Amino acid sequence: MVEAGTTLGLGGMYVKTGAEPTQLPSPPPPRLLGPFESLIRFSGLDGRKLRKESIGTVKGIGSAVIALIILVLLAVEVFTYMMIDARPFSIGWAESTVYLFLAAISLVSAVSILFWTRENFISQFEDTLSRLRTMRLSTGQSIDDFTNFHRKAAVLIIPIFLIILSSSFYSSVTGRFQLNDNSTFYSESIVHQFAPFIDFIGCLASSIAVVIYVTVHTALNREIKHFNKELTNSARFQQLTVDYFISIHQTFHLFQLPQVLDNYSKRHSDLIQLTRFVNRHLSIYGAIVPFMSLMSFVNATYIVGSFKSSLDPIVSILLNGISIMSMGITVSGLSPLVKVQNNIQETAEILMHDDVLQTCGDAKMHHTYRVTLDRCLHSNSKMSFLMAFPVDSNCFNRIMFIVPNISTAMILYRLSHPYL
Repeated sequence: MVEAGTTLGLGGMYVKTGAEPTQLPSPPPPRLLGPFESLIRFSGLDGRKLRKESIGTVKGIGSAVIALIILVLLAVEVFTYMMIDARPFSIGWAESTVYLFLAAISLVSAVSILFWTRENFISQFEDTLSRLRTMRLSTGQSIDDFTNFHRKAAVLIIPIFLIILSSSFYSSVTGRFQLNDNSTFYSESIVHQFAPFIDFIGCLASSIAVVIYVTVHTALNREIKHFNKELTNSARFQQLTVDYFISIHQTFHLFQLPQVLDNYSKRHSDLIQLTRFVNRHLSIYGAIVPFMSLMSFVNATYIVGSFKSSLDPIVSILLNGISIMSMGITVSGLSPLVKVQNNIQETAEILMHDDVLQTCGDAKMHHTYRVTLDRCLHSNSKMSFLMAFPVDSNCFNRIMFIVPNISTAMILYRLSHPYL
């Protein structure tokens, strides 16, 4: 039993008796996207005007027309690449495949942004986060401050614009895109003349989508990690099996046996539900885009490894840049999912290592303990790569080992068959 008048962990909580609990005021919803909100409106992919109640207005019709034009342009570029005819394993075949998957990423990103904004996904996520923040036992400004994250995100999306637009302008100036003689469809197509403009739209869509995707998962990971920190401190001070008053910012709350663990269990249930909510809305992007970026990486690496002697220096630099950029998009799509699963697994380990809680004689507390532990171990909270492979650390390691080595196998095959 914890005595009155003692200071515990969890941000300096003070135990006191004889006070009535009051409800903490709800903080305003966190603004996760910050300056990127304006970028969404600038892109023409803001789907908030496409909802049923707004689509009939002048702004709604204008937004729909702009969004449709953007999608048509991106789709035309994708189909143009698909129509290029080249010998398998030739340099033109590999290069057209690189740009095909990059164009497909832009199209999927644009559709995803329209869906996320039309369905009000970000606002719903922010509101749920705001409610979860009221359930914390300790507060910290750093967990809700995304200023530094926004700065890093702004810097990290620059290579997408720099590499893709440089490649697009270079191809338009030189009058060619594919390097082998029989792949001339793209050069003869009118799409080639507008390639820099279309690729700029594609860069904008790809950048915004990856920022939204990573930002949401970063906020989710921060919340679960903070939950684990508080659960660890409570277990260390045996606060999960006692009843006491605590004071947080001069507000007193009464936690009675077994209400402390019940509160943690309820909060954990909300976190798992939030994870599943995120997965439902981001699953298409998270399943497809990392695969497409990996295919771009594989083919760009194959070109550099197999045809290095025939590449001019500028093309070689651009292809190496595309390889790095593609791998960066892949890691951005998969590593946040791994962190979520690692944090959920950490919750299970905290509970399993609490010997006092495991041996507690209270039947209700033991039941709550088992429900919470089972929720960690058996809840369907994983997003799947290609809708087939649930992503955790083991799956991520396999993907990072197997898929990049496909390019090595292609290079070896090409070198052993020089007349392809």
